[in-house]
This record gives sequence, C-alpha cells and structure tokens, in this order.
Amino acid sequence: MDDLFVILFIVILAALVCLSAFFGAAETAYSSMNRIRLKNYAKEGNKKAEKALRISENYDRLITTILIANTFVNFAAVTLSGIIFAYFIVNENLAAAVSTIAITLIVLTFGEVTPKCVAKSRAERMSMTFARAMSVVIYILYPLSVLFVGLRKLLTRSIPETDEPTMTEEELIVMIDEIEGEGTIEKHESDLIKSAIEFDDVTVGELYTPRVDVTAVEITADKEQIKRTFRDAGFSRIPVYKETIDQIVGVIYSKDFYNSYLESAESEIRNIVRPVKFVPTTMKVSLLLKDLQKSKMHMAVVVDQYGGTVGIVTLEDIIEELVGEIWDESDEIEHQVTERLDGSSLALGGANIRDVLEGMDMEQDLGDYEGHTVGGFILHRLGRIPMSGDTVEIKGAKLTVRVVKNRRIRDVIITKAENKEEGADKREDEN
Repeated sequence: MDDLFVILFIVILAALVCLSAFFGAAETAYSSMNRIRLKNYAKEGNKKAEKALRISENYDRLITTILIANTFVNFAAVTLSGIIFAYFIVNENLAAAVSTIAITLIVLTFGEVTPKCVAKSRAERMSMTFARAMSVVIYILYPLSVLFVGLRKLLTRSIPETDEPTMTEEELIVMIDEIEGEGTIEKHESDLIKSAIEFDDVTVGELYTPRVDVTAVEITADKEQIKRTFRDAGFSRIPVYKETIDQIVGVIYSKDFYNSYLESAESEIRNIVRPVKFVPTTMKVSLLLKDLQKSKMHMAVVVDQYGGTVGIVTLEDIIEELVGEIWDESDEIEHQVTERLDGSSLALGGANIRDVLEGMDMEQDLGDYEGHTVGGFILHRLGRIPMSGDTVEIKGAKLTVRVVKNRRIRDVIITKAENKEEGADKREDEN
C-alpha cells in the first residue's frame, strides 16, 4: 500500500472521528435541549429554532437516525484504523491490539465523552446549529430509520406506553425554586408564580370568613343603626339578612347607603339591597373568581349542604390568596403567625394549619383531618371543646392552646420538638 493511500486513510479516519463527535453531540443536544426555550426563540423569529423543534417532534425517528449513522461511522473508523496500523506494524496480532486500543481511546475521547459534555451545557445552541445537517441525515437514512422504528414498536408492543405530562405542577414548583436559587427571579416573584400555580387547587372552604366573624344587618334595621354598623366595621359592603343570618337576602354598598341617606332618612333600605351570590365550601376559588368578575360582584355567601350560612368570601380574600395580605387604613393588622423570643411561634386559631406548618418547614402529617384551621385541627384531635393549656402533639411539634374565647380557640403556641441527635450533640458540647 502506497504512502499516499495511508495519508488518505488517516484523513478519512479523522473525518470519521469528527462525524462521530457530531452524532454524539447531536444525540445529547436533542435529548437535553429545553423545548420551552427553543419555542421562545422560535416565537421571536429564529428559523433555526423552528427547524430544531420540528426535528425533535419525532424523537423516535431522530434518535434512531443518529444511532444508525453513528454506528456506521464508528464501524468504518475501527475498520480503517486496523488497515492503517497493519501498514506500520508487521505483526498482525500486535497491530490489531494496538489498533483496537488506539481507536477506542480516540473515539471515546473525541467522539463521545468530550462532544457530549460540551453539548450538554450548550444543548439549545448546538441543536439549532445541527438542525440543517440533521435534516439532511434524516432524509438520507429515512428508509433505515423507518425500518428500525417499526422493529422497535414490534418488539415493545406488549409494553404499555405511558401518556405522562411533560411536567407536573410539583416539578414546575421545584424548577421555580431552582431558578430562584440561581438568582434569575426574586423571591417575591417566585412566591407569586407558585401561588398562581396552586391557585386552582384552593377551595372556598380555605378562604371564607366564618359566620361568627361576619358583620351583617337585618333588613328591618333603621338607617341610623346601619350607619353605625358601617362606621364601626369600616367595611364598604355589608350583608343583609331576614330574621336570621342563615337567610341572607343581599348586600348593601356603603356608597348606595350614604347616597340614599342623604336623599332621605326615611327611604326604604330594601331599595338599595343588591343581589349576592351563594356558593358551597367545595367550590374552586378560580371558578368563583371568574363568576364574580362576570357578574361584577365583590362578595359571595358561603353555604353548607342545608343552605345555612357558613360565612362569606370576598374578592379581596381571593386576591390575597395570590399576592398575600392586603391591608388598608381601616384594617387592624393581625399576623397569622408570629415568632416569639423563646423560639416558639404564636399562630391564630383561624390560620390555615397547612400554610403554618409549611412556613415553619415542618411535615404536614395531619392524619384524617380534612379541615383547614389550626383551631379546627386541635378540636378534631381533642374531640371536645378545648381549654387554655390543652396540648396536641404532631410529628416534630407540640401545639398548646393559649387563649379560648366563647368556646373558640383564639391563638395557639407551636413549639418545635428538639431533634434527638441535635440535643445529644448539644449536651456533649456542654459537658
């Protein structure tokens, strides 16, 4: 064999290694690329991103084409390497051994490991760069890829295919936490996004103001009494009931009342009562928000299965579920959970127990409790009307009733249980 042919074979071998690197990088790039990011590029008019997305849509055909091409390239490289080393080494066995070791190291280093590691960190950019070339390769190897894809389906037909979503809500929340950790978005932005994701799972039963806290007036009340109620409560809307609060007939707006009051102190209150919406505790808050927007209402009455009034929920309550507490000049600021100097926390009895435990980085092991409030959970566990000083233990914490008023838990002290290992370490340090 002439030296010219040897040089030509070496050049071809180098080209084959480059092709192996190309296919190895393409496999990793199209497997690791962020489709959402590419869709954003495509939306901005990037033609390469559009082509890369089209190629990746039929992933079975894409990956099959890459594997077929890479197998042919590596096989050709091994064969050509054996011919080259046989020219330089007379001993055939030694030439085969050296050729195998050399081509394995070269292909692994330059055709597999290095290009795949590079493609992993630049998946979107490289998938766009490779898009045109991969389209040509897919076109050329189309018959073979169809054959192997069909064979794969035949061999795996007994294995049920799962139709799982690309990403679950839980996975999306974890991703948002990671993005926040990287500093791409601020904490308040992260909290707002997560609240919006979880918003659809929230029911009216988690938000409403219980009937014992509802300020309402009877429809037969005189205007002076209603004026005092508006003045003392500071609300812009007050429910109106007939005989008992279980028979709410509508709502009075403060602006309607004062306009009517200025016109005539003797005018009928019934004329300014507006209709109100009635909803069950199980209704999704997202649906209620749409209903309130459509009907241009700001309040709904929450009823139980017997039609009795459970409480009320306002548009402000719904918005606060998304953006957090909204205080105005008439509100008395009352935090759901307050840190104490001794390391414990003081939680309101009406606070959402799951939100409280999540905020304290504690497990939400509440057993069969299906309610939402801290006070309701203690009542559920005790099985009786609680008294000040009663305690309930959950995994990792102890809940102690601090104040009970009118058979209702006002606030609870939550003390985290000391970790046994940490406690032992602490005692060793003291000794």
